[in-house]
Amino acid sequence: MSIAGVLRIDSEQASALRKIFNLPQFIYKDELEGIYGSNVLAESRELIKYYEIYEKGTDFTAEGSNGNYIPSNLRYQKIRSLIDKEARFLFAKTPDFWVDVKITKDMSKTQKETLKQQQTVLQSLVDAVIKENNLSSKLIKAAKDCFIGKRVALFINFNEKGIKLSFSPSLEFIFETDPEDVDVLTKLVTFYTTVDNASRSQQRIYKKKYYMAEDGFCHIIEEVYDGSGTLVETLTPDTATLFSYIPAFVIINDGLSGDMQGVSEVDLLDNFEKSYSKLANADQDAERKGMNPVRFAIDMNPKTTQNLSTAAGAFWDLASDDQGASEKTGTVGVLTTPMEYTGALTTTLNRIESNMYNLLDMPNVSPEALQGVVSSGKTLKAIYWGLIVRCDEKMLVWRPALEAMVRTIIEGTKLYPEFCNRYLNDEQMPDIDYTVRVDNQYPLPEDTTEEKGTDLAEVQAQTMSKKAYMIKWRNLTDDEADYELQQIALERQLLEDSFMPDTTGNKNKTDQDENTEEGTQDQPEGDADETPEGV
Repeated sequence: MSIAGVLRIDSEQASALRKIFNLPQFIYKDELEGIYGSNVLAESRELIKYYEIYEKGTDFTAEGSNGNYIPSNLRYQKIRSLIDKEARFLFAKTPDFWVDVKITKDMSKTQKETLKQQQTVLQSLVDAVIKENNLSSKLIKAAKDCFIGKRVALFINFNEKGIKLSFSPSLEFIFETDPEDVDVLTKLVTFYTTVDNASRSQQRIYKKKYYMAEDGFCHIIEEVYDGSGTLVETLTPDTATLFSYIPAFVIINDGLSGDMQGVSEVDLLDNFEKSYSKLANADQDAERKGMNPVRFAIDMNPKTTQNLSTAAGAFWDLASDDQGASEKTGTVGVLTTPMEYTGALTTTLNRIESNMYNLLDMPNVSPEALQGVVSSGKTLKAIYWGLIVRCDEKMLVWRPALEAMVRTIIEGTKLYPEFCNRYLNDEQMPDIDYTVRVDNQYPLPEDTTEEKGTDLAEVQAQTMSKKAYMIKWRNLTDDEADYELQQIALERQLLEDSFMPDTTGNKNKTDQDENTEEGTQDQPEGDADETPEGV
């Protein structure tokens, strides 16, 4: 018999319980000690609940049916909509990953060109790895997992297939940090089910463990277990890597100082969606009652009111009750349900929805909310300002992890060249000092025309150079901008020389030169002047 039949619960509750039962509890018990391990295992049940709410909407209890009808049970997935919008705004435009090198004025031109070439090699390496791993799509999905499940883990793996970037949700990893520095990982265990089966002996769970050993290097172990925790296969025995740190990073959503678990945004919004769904479904039930009103008959012959059709255009042949008093006339009618509460209900639903938006600093940009608002670039930026600040706050956690990812790609290429040479296009891996910069950008339209006009005014006021303007708006390099400026100066000089009036009296000299030239042309070849030059 199924779980639902034994416990007398619905299929959704049975699905959630099945996920809890299938958790590899042996990993939590083996890898985490004491109360912390018990707390993490208990938290995993909450995380499963949050994912159920995100995927199917929050559960609520319908009221007022009294068993007379089946109440509406439509779940308004407001939480999913808000989390998806927040993740898209954060990473719909992929952040720019830059590898910078320091170039000083005292360097020679050769040194500068060499550094720029080496910088190009590193930048091309990072771009190739990011493109191959489709990081743009993974970032949006990882952001959703982070908002739902409190945290995500970013892994950088080096193997025969190249450099692989991947994210794991909070239900698929556990970690420990240095007691003296919570930003330093000392252990990270990732696991997931590769074969799901009703029998635990047939289940297969992949487990990969990273830990910092006493030799100062990161060690890894890869194993496969069945559902009961019995070791089935060892893929990689305890092996030391060449990294002096764990090549993975944990990104925690919000939280306070010392909070290593994070905050789920589903938990913040759950009660609001529950109230919204309950009221909206009660309104639907009232509309159903109005569409199917109660019909009544007074002083009518019971034989003529049996099995009356309610189809469109139906004809009723009715008669009054001939057994009643002669002065009474039978009547037929319906009990209508007035919708006088519609205005108050709309206000309440809008207030609940507005509170959900405010909790995430998310602007409501529906057509109704933006009526009469001029949708220029500056206006939209002002409308989204709260969400921009919120995303900037989240980038305070995401940016260090993404910068560390880029550094790990570069350092790992140096440590494992046999796996990474294909990203270098036969270039030599440079060994230079560099810095990593991650610039996030948001999908908002820009008033480019107005901004260009402002920059042109600054150029005319000499508060902005022409070179800076060309680099910004025409995407020119420094050398290209310098060449363009030289060409502009040359053309200006030619124009001035061609159209500038001669006020120095050189006109007469020009006429004399022309006459001399004509005289020279008329002189016969045999009478050529043989006077030495300069006499």
